[in-house]
Amino acid sequence: MAAIDAVARDFTAMLRLGQFEAAGEKFWATDVRSAEPADISQDIPALVSGREAARLKARARFANKEIDDLGIDGPFVTGDQFALFLDMLITDLATGRTQPFAEIAIFTVRDGHIIEERFFYG
Repeated sequence: MAAIDAVARDFTAMLRLGQFEAAGEKFWATDVRSAEPADISQDIPALVSGREAARLKARARFANKEIDDLGIDGPFVTGDQFALFLDMLITDLATGRTQPFAEIAIFTVRDGHIIEERFFYG
């Protein structure tokens, strides 16, 4: 379990530093699958496969938004997966409105890379 512990710890540390894109680039497998509860836009579906699609989805998800505060609980590791609870304060740059946002993220790891990420939020 040491390999997944290291991935979970290092990935989480990068997120805590605000290095979201760099964390994905470092840990996503080339065939990573990324799933949201709903489509991000008509151009970006809830489920995408591949590094480039995951990168575009992640960028679109927070386009025109700024994360003002980020709290992360975890990682919680079991088997080949780890979970994070993310608690954020996000500002919509178009309206200036700030609101809380929370999600649970579950990551599946194979050979030191994230092969799947699933996000749960309301």
